[in-house]
Amino acid sequence: MLLDKRGNKYSSRPERTMVYEMGWDWALTMMPYGPRWRRHRTKFQKHFHASLSPLYQPTQMAEAHTLLRNLLTNPDDFNHYIRRAAAAIILNITYGYSVADEHDAYVVLANTTMRSFAQAIVFGSYLVDYIPMLKYVPSWMPGASFKRKAREWRRLSREMLENQFKLVKQRMAHGTAVSCITTRELDNWMEAGGSADEEELIMNIAAIAYAGGADTTVSSITSFFLAMVLSPDIQKKAQDEIDRLTTGNRIPTFADKLSLPYISCIIWECLRWNPASPLGGTHFTTEDDEYNGYRIPKGTTVIPNVWAVLHDEHTYPEPFKFNPDRFENQEMNRLAGINELPQAAFGFGRRMCPGRWLAYDSIWITVVSVLSVYNISTAIDNNGLPILPSVEYTSSSFSHPKPFKCRIVSRSEAAAALIKQTAEERA
Repeated sequence: MLLDKRGNKYSSRPERTMVYEMGWDWALTMMPYGPRWRRHRTKFQKHFHASLSPLYQPTQMAEAHTLLRNLLTNPDDFNHYIRRAAAAIILNITYGYSVADEHDAYVVLANTTMRSFAQAIVFGSYLVDYIPMLKYVPSWMPGASFKRKAREWRRLSREMLENQFKLVKQRMAHGTAVSCITTRELDNWMEAGGSADEEELIMNIAAIAYAGGADTTVSSITSFFLAMVLSPDIQKKAQDEIDRLTTGNRIPTFADKLSLPYISCIIWECLRWNPASPLGGTHFTTEDDEYNGYRIPKGTTVIPNVWAVLHDEHTYPEPFKFNPDRFENQEMNRLAGINELPQAAFGFGRRMCPGRWLAYDSIWITVVSVLSVYNISTAIDNNGLPILPSVEYTSSSFSHPKPFKCRIVSRSEAAAALIKQTAEERA
């Protein structure tokens, strides 16, 4: 594929004037391909490489268990608690920050900021994307309301970028900071002499961990809940696999991953069935190219249609059916040329998501923990009739299942006891 094999030509980003007006020039995902992007990517990958996954797994497991406890007391608020868990994992890893169960100020700020970003990143949402010169007009002029929005959203973007970083520095000064990516980087920074450029780099990569990871993880986990409502047979098959291993006496851990292959199949199918970024990240050519007789000039915007790739019926038979079984025999799939693992969900080439191993592990531990102790089924209305959710998704740069209801009940009294026991283990 061009984005993979000719990455030297296809790895930049097109200019998004509104996004830049909002102050998102610090985000790795928006940077054009070049030395500044490489510095940020290298620094980010230093902390999120596959080999470092075990370092973060205790945090991921602890937050998955917190989710279990929250679902026991407030199952109807599952959407909120999924989002809280995803945020808590990333914020603890990057800033050593503990997220409150309800109305956490930083999470509210970050989610509000990300909603504005998701709106602006879609090219053409604002006229200034088509006519960049408009960014120079005064904000009071007719048609320049985007300037006022951009000014407010820039404030939110800067607060999201700076607030937690400043808090970590304050705690380090008082000796109360929790070890995390930011503290480790700042320790190295101070030992090296403390240049302003390096400090800015550290601040940027910490913030992009949340901006790039929380929303996509939430999307995949919410898709899992929707799939389980619609596919009780698949849920039962997964629970049987877990029960054969644990005999119902414990909640699985990361050490069980290789013994639970069907759980991995479910996760890959969630990533394929509803990719969190259906049009992927927009690429931009920095050189002229030619492909199959077609000239692709320098400065061309290239949009990888991830959703179409992962719903190609030749590669994924019955593509609209949620069917984790398709991934069970990868050797047979390879020989048949079908059902390859949907790596496209994480992007392409040099722009592939550098935090994909962290994201996958967060989804895995959440899915296996929930299935081990809960049954997920259709909600029941006031007349005792099932409320079957429709498979509908939001249309934006980040896709989520539209709000739906479901019934989440512990599988047994023993399962409920295991859930409560996680609080004692954390203490």
